[in-house]
Amino acid sequence: MDERLKIVVLVKAAPVMTSQLEETMCVAGARTDSDGPQWIRLHPVPFRDLDDDSKFVKYQEVSVGVRRPRSDRRPESWRPIYGTIVPGASMGTDNGWAQRRQLIRRLGETTMCDLVEANRSGSGPDTPSLAIVRPLEPPKLKITQRDEEQLRKWRSRAAAAASRQSLFENPNERKAEFEVVPWRFQYEFRCLAPGCNSHTQTIVDWEAFALWRNVRRQPDWRDKMRQKLEEGLWHNRDSVLFVGNQEQRPWGFLVLGVFWPPLGPVQGVLDL
Repeated sequence: MDERLKIVVLVKAAPVMTSQLEETMCVAGARTDSDGPQWIRLHPVPFRDLDDDSKFVKYQEVSVGVRRPRSDRRPESWRPIYGTIVPGASMGTDNGWAQRRQLIRRLGETTMCDLVEANRSGSGPDTPSLAIVRPLEPPKLKITQRDEEQLRKWRSRAAAAASRQSLFENPNERKAEFEVVPWRFQYEFRCLAPGCNSHTQTIVDWEAFALWRNVRRQPDWRDKMRQKLEEGLWHNRDSVLFVGNQEQRPWGFLVLGVFWPPLGPVQGVLDL
């Protein structure tokens, strides 16, 4: 049965090119039209193909028609109905990010160790697949080159999609070609669980890839990325991680984004 939800967008993952040559991304956020905020995952979202009046930014509320996916058992997952996205008001950073921080606080936190353990036997209606995790200390950024065979496959898909696009689309309106990023970015951290040995998780946040595109031609681009992702998002910040798992490997979690408000008390309380 189709429904319509209102959510505040918290996560926009980097787009991927599927084997069907469809460019999609995963969006996650907090539902705001229920008794309390609840995690929601929207997938697939063909973001670059949306009309301009349907595009949205992080911390913006959107109304969207959805239906349950056929195969995804994760309780937060919904399939958006194309053409139904209506962007609304955005949450700003006034008063020490007060409005955003209240929403995030109401979603609650867990430990990465507990989250992985809960998902070891697979996804289910009572098993969370999206969460907020607080590292024991600021994570370290790990940068490695991706496997060449994997890159070859992804580049082949991107080239095929570009060729199909050139055949059927007006060249004056053609979107930029899909770019394959040859690097994997990961966070290494320990969570607050007693005895945590550490976690190494791939970052899929669209903003991390945008940062790489901005600095990649500089000889010290790795240092630039570490300066932002290790220091800028964590120094004098009350930062936490947004994490989510993979449908086919529910025990495998990814870093979807970072929430990085300034340290200090919230200046005022705002109702959602």
